[in-house]
Amino acid sequence: MITYVVDNNIFSRAFKNLSMDVFDDIWEPWSEYMISGRIISVDEVYRELNIWLSNNDKDSISKWLKTRKSCFIKPTNEEGFILQSIFQNKKFREGIKEKSLRQGTPEADAFLVAKAKHIGGIVVTAESDDKPNSEKIPNIAVATDVPYMKIDDFYKMLRNIHSGRPENTGVCIYR
Repeated sequence: MITYVVDNNIFSRAFKNLSMDVFDDIWEPWSEYMISGRIISVDEVYRELNIWLSNNDKDSISKWLKTRKSCFIKPTNEEGFILQSIFQNKKFREGIKEKSLRQGTPEADAFLVAKAKHIGGIVVTAESDDKPNSEKIPNIAVATDVPYMKIDDFYKMLRNIHSGRPENTGVCIYR
C-alpha cells in the first residue's frame, strides 16, 4: 500500500483551480485517501497553507484543512537523521531561504522527502525537475532515492481511484 506525501503547491493549486463542488472526481478520492492515511503531508506544509490562506479569503478551504489537520504529521527522530543527511549537501541547504530563517516561516521541501524516505512513500510535488542542480524536491528526492510524482500524475491517480481503475494506471513515478 503506497502512501503519498503531498507538497504545499499541490494543495494550494488545487484549492485555487479545482472547485470542491465541481471536481468531485479529484476531491472525493483525495479526502478518502487522507482519512485512510494514504495521503499525508508534514506539519510544515500545514503551516505554509495557513500562511497562504491568511492572504486569501477561503473559509471553506480552511474548514476542510482543519478537519484533516491530523494528516499533517510532525517529523520523527528517524526523519531528523534523514534531514541531517539531506542538509549535508550544500545545495539543499540553500533551499532554506534566509528570510524564512529570520521570520521563522516554514520550509517544507526536505521534510517532505524525509517523511517519504522514512515511510517508503512517494512525494507529490508541482516543482519542476528541469534544473538538475537546484535545491528543488525532485533533486532532493533523486539524491535520497525517494520516488516522486508530478501534479498531473497525481490528478490522474485520483481520477483512476474515482473511476475504479487501478490507481497507478497511466501514472508516471520518477526516481
